[in-house]
Amino acid sequence: MKTDEAYVKLAERGGHRDSELLHRILEKAMTPEEARFLLELPAANADLAAKFGMDERAVADRVLNLARRGLVVSSRKGFRYPRDLGTLHDNILASLPQHVPPGIDRLWMDFYESGWWREIADSLTTLGNAVLRVAPILKSTPPDVKLLPHESIADIIEAHKELITVRHCCCRVGAKACDHPTEVCTQFGRRAEYDLYRGSGRKVSAGEAIAVSMKAGKAGLVPTVANVSPMEALEFICYCDKCACLVLNPIIRADKVPQALAASRFLVEVDNDLCDGCGDCVSWCFFDGIEMKKVHGPDAPKAVINAEKCVGCGVCVLKCPPGAMTMELVRPPEFIPETIAGPSSIVH
Repeated sequence: MKTDEAYVKLAERGGHRDSELLHRILEKAMTPEEARFLLELPAANADLAAKFGMDERAVADRVLNLARRGLVVSSRKGFRYPRDLGTLHDNILASLPQHVPPGIDRLWMDFYESGWWREIADSLTTLGNAVLRVAPILKSTPPDVKLLPHESIADIIEAHKELITVRHCCCRVGAKACDHPTEVCTQFGRRAEYDLYRGSGRKVSAGEAIAVSMKAGKAGLVPTVANVSPMEALEFICYCDKCACLVLNPIIRADKVPQALAASRFLVEVDNDLCDGCGDCVSWCFFDGIEMKKVHGPDAPKAVINAEKCVGCGVCVLKCPPGAMTMELVRPPEFIPETIAGPSSIVH
């Protein structure tokens, strides 16, 4: 059956005009009429009403329905179809379950494995500075070290306490590759407003957001934020893993972590006298940054940190039974840039 031309045009906007898999995703996500409607956005409701033979109230209702399903995003010119496939993927799969078409998660993963993962890795590593930055997990840094406001999860949350939402992680919902918690993705400002408008997230207090962060940290998830210092530019905190995350997974597979993900200002150090050689930390590190090696003759192997791979997240610090690991401050404040690399929409 010939693919409707509207789907082909939408696929072309995502850079995959002739992808059968993307056509199937779009066919699953929307009707041909809705696809034609999306192609006209952004536009005034009056203009859309005239073009599609609807009244303006019906247009507003349709836009809201499309938003609930993740098919439009807000912009300065009004609601529009997402400019990139990453945003489309994230918004569809972060929608409430009743708005996610059955089977579309599997189609997205098929598309991802068909080569999209490599495109994502390439797009995230050609922007100059890394687009994302690791934020140290709560309670992983020494109590006598004062964090900068824009690297402190607690301070970032407090600065945005007027409007915070939490929604399900689109990546883990889509991949179904692990049992890490899903309702942890934290949004602020306009991102939170969009969550509330379309009903994909729930409003939480600063205290609840801290509790979410603690839960994510205990599960071994890595907090990531935009790699920029102005507090108003930090619109989200993601809690990522390597098995499902459409940022960590592709850059780890492509061996391009440093180009896309800036480490925190910390590096983990190991006290060999305290390390008992249990090796628990090795499996907790998503970045293969820890090895068990003999450091003193016949002694039992100790945990050894690979400084080039350690991103300073603090997962291993919290997961070390004998408490042999500590976060050491090794990078200056100016390590965190003032401006972000590339468009903020490139990250979820």
